[in-house]
Amino acid sequence: NLPYQANYYYLVLAVVLFSLYLAKRLYNSRTGLVWNAIREDEIAAKCQGISINKGKLEASAIGAIFGGMAGSIYAHYISFISPESFTFHFSVVLICIVILGGLDNILGVAIGAVLLTVIPEKIRFFAEARMLFYGIIIIAVLIFKPQGLVPERIRKYNFLNFKKDSI
Repeated sequence: NLPYQANYYYLVLAVVLFSLYLAKRLYNSRTGLVWNAIREDEIAAKCQGISINKGKLEASAIGAIFGGMAGSIYAHYISFISPESFTFHFSVVLICIVILGGLDNILGVAIGAVLLTVIPEKIRFFAEARMLFYGIIIIAVLIFKPQGLVPERIRKYNFLNFKKDSI
């Protein structure tokens, strides 16, 4: 008999690990290569025979699946959901997580999510300055680490031991 919050902790942990696994597999698949080609240069991707609209639609649909999984767990946890549950502050936090993690960096975004969740909880007594904290973090990362927190050398290491040829 685990406490109520512990059950959700293990559920969220399982969903996060599964999502990271799935994201890494997608990144190393042909679909991931198509998304990277579209992101880098749509015209060149189209010249290579890549369907831009199909690639964007797939990316949106898969992003909605990840968002839907997270949203359904969150809604079930708090037992009520409304538009007021997602304020401007919440949107800023999500953007900060992505900026902190870096473009094209699954591990960095996961680390950014952990940091921007844990650190504000540790400085809760200073709640009025949370947005200032996020602003300082964004400016510091954009100036000193424009590629994100996790260096490219570490990103190149294959954490989940996938090979692009094996997919």
